Amino acid sequence: MLKRDLNSFLNLNEVVETVDQMHGGFLLSSIDGRIFYANQAVERISGVPLDEIVGKSPKEMEEEGLIEISIKVSSNSPITMIHKVKTGKEVFITSKPVYDENGSIICFVANYQNLKELSHLKKVHQIDNRDNVIASKKQNLLKSMPNWIGNSFITYQLKEQVMKIAATEAIVLIYGDSGSGKEVVADYVHQLSKRKDNPYLKINCGAIPEDLIESELFGYEKGAFTGATKEKKGLFEAANGGTILLDEIGEIPLHLQVKLLRVVQTKKITRVGGTNEKTLDIRIIAATNKNLHEAVKQGTFREDLFYRLHVIPITLPPLEERKDDILPLSNHFLQKYNQKHEEEKTFAAETLQLLQEYSWPGNIRELENLVERLVLVTEKKTITADYLPLEFKQQHYTPVDSIFPLRQVREEAEVRMIRLAISKYKTLRKAAEALNVHHSTLIRKMNKYHISQKGMV
Repeated sequence: MLKRDLNSFLNLNEVVETVDQMHGGFLLSSIDGRIFYANQAVERISGVPLDEIVGKSPKEMEEEGLIEISIKVSSNSPITMIHKVKTGKEVFITSKPVYDENGSIICFVANYQNLKELSHLKKVHQIDNRDNVIASKKQNLLKSMPNWIGNSFITYQLKEQVMKIAATEAIVLIYGDSGSGKEVVADYVHQLSKRKDNPYLKINCGAIPEDLIESELFGYEKGAFTGATKEKKGLFEAANGGTILLDEIGEIPLHLQVKLLRVVQTKKITRVGGTNEKTLDIRIIAATNKNLHEAVKQGTFREDLFYRLHVIPITLPPLEERKDDILPLSNHFLQKYNQKHEEEKTFAAETLQLLQEYSWPGNIRELENLVERLVLVTEKKTITADYLPLEFKQQHYTPVDSIFPLRQVREEAEVRMIRLAISKYKTLRKAAEALNVHHSTLIRKMNKYHISQKGMV
């Protein structure tokens, strides 16, 4: 009853006017963080004109010098940040996602407040003592891992974990689905360690034929078998002094696991056909997309080897559980393949939204392959949703061989046209003009259909 009374009392323009008169700052931003609405209090609090804020992402504002320091205090809901703007003022921002009826994020709503006016919050969060530490920590992570792309809280935690682990000599076992980024994690464990200037060998245990894997890993002596006309170092010896990555460790044949266990335990090897032990100075990292617990139960992986490797386990969640990483990864791969293929393609807003909503069974590798394909096959400069595979769009289109109420058909047509307009034009007003409706009508319909205003002003 109350909601109906409010709807009859306030139209959209009146709501906007009311929000503009609020004492506290109020922001609306798209999924990728681009601000598409800010009330007048934001200008008063920050001292920065609204036309320098609206339409920009925090990263762009940092690059342009509008924000001097950006600190994320908490990535949990609500997301809590501190910005020091170019005027010298510090603002405290709390942001929460807004979801549609299907559970997809359509935008973010945020409070924007003067930090000095929140003395009670400063005591609770101890911001004065933590902001420099947090800012320094964030900058160190960004500088030390520039090729590890991702903004999600999970990724931030993983980076912190890797930085701590890299300083040790402990064996690391990385779990993760195919394409989830296990090799990137392993690379940084080595690059951030004291062994970074020494050899780093990567071995895909599943790619070496079973009859060759023993001699490849441990080497062989002259005459060890037919064709062994001279001695040869194995990969363990070649990595001496550095780090060795045993990727797909779950594929090691059972009969070789005993010999591998001895290497892990003693850091000593014996070449095929030899009797002399050689002592090695190596760090071992292992990675697998298999459930080794189950492999042990099934008898395909030795329990003693499992526990020798399971010193510091790192689990990489699938990309579907790291939704905040999808957009930065998409833009990173777009830039990479634009440069490789000498293109200047950009993503339409609807395309980014569909990429964000997709489940990504092939994880980051699937995303990268798709982006390269889109750069190559898209005929125009803007990569629209039309170029995405069918599985990305199925939930947004109605089968033509079914009968539906005319009202539903009309609404679906409106949704398609609105999505097309907002992907083509940079402002809501221009999109409204193209659709031949009033600006407020377009906003009302976008809210009704839960259409994201990503990238719009």
